[in-house]
Amino acid sequence: MNSISPDLVLKLFRKDALLDIRKLAFQIGVDNTNAMLVTVLGNLERNRKIRRIGGKGRHTRFVLTTFEG
Repeated sequence: MNSISPDLVLKLFRKDALLDIRKLAFQIGVDNTNAMLVTVLGNLERNRKIRRIGGKGRHTRFVLTTFEG
């Protein structure tokens, strides 16, 4: 099983600023209902690193809100 860290998720967002949960889960190699993925996305959203822009459930789309290196 892959370890999902905020750094890994942010790295993928830096490559493609707009991602939905399905595409993000595919790139990481996990199911889109993976608890660790949902937790990391929730933490990044609370810390205002990403922002939810639409969709529901597995179609939820997020955008990167910070452009730090």
